Amino acid sequence: MSYLGKYMKMPPTFEKLQKLEKVIEKEGYSLADLSLYLQVNFPHYEITPCDVIPFANIGCDGIHYGFLSDFGMVSDLENAFIVCISPMDDFDEHIKIVARNIREFVNLVCKMKDATTISNINLIKEEEQYISLLKELKKEEIEEYEEQANYIVEKIISTFGCEIIEDVYQYVEKDVMTAREQQTMLPTLDGIGIVSFDSINSNHNIYKLEKIMEIDLDDVKSFFNSANTESKLAFISGAQFTYLISDEIELKELVINELIKLGLNDEAGRLKRI
Repeated sequence: MSYLGKYMKMPPTFEKLQKLEKVIEKEGYSLADLSLYLQVNFPHYEITPCDVIPFANIGCDGIHYGFLSDFGMVSDLENAFIVCISPMDDFDEHIKIVARNIREFVNLVCKMKDATTISNINLIKEEEQYISLLKELKKEEIEEYEEQANYIVEKIISTFGCEIIEDVYQYVEKDVMTAREQQTMLPTLDGIGIVSFDSINSNHNIYKLEKIMEIDLDDVKSFFNSANTESKLAFISGAQFTYLISDEIELKELVINELIKLGLNDEAGRLKRI
């Protein structure tokens, strides 16, 4: 199975970023100067949702950005939500949707001038915290680095025609979250949610999961036998988010088999490799 599974290749905006990287490298610059390292075949961490396809990292602590494929329901990765995964952060703070699509993610990079700062959004949600973060970022700017960053941002803007995001709090916490809530029909522990799979059975069974708990495999099998697709995927998402899949080999095998039954071979393959 290829890294991208059914999608076959990266979307146009990503490929355009790759081309820009080659152009600015000849001038002695790099997107890495903004802590943005483009990467295909980035390894999935235990916490990386199996329906997320990583495309960039910040170069430290395993923090990476990925396309949310919604278990293959997204028809084009160009329009997929962008998720930030920060494996070293505390529980409940290591996954967050930060952009509606890769184009707007690029806009956000231009606004923040640093992909590492974007990852800090995982830790905050109040407007005052956003204001403090941006003030701190401004205070820490070093003249030489600032000149580098500004030059690269100008190159990105001229290449993509970016619209700079003026209010980061409004964009991430209101615009992005509202757009996502309108798409999902079932909440998940990681805050991402599950979209509709047009299940005939619209009654959703919620399997309560906690970070530390004993899993009864027979109970899970019974749940899989009776639950609809969205409910099963919410369970799988939660079991991965709470690290239960990582800690329970038999549960992981059960989940992989269920994904295969659902025809989600790409996601099953990613879980196998974790």
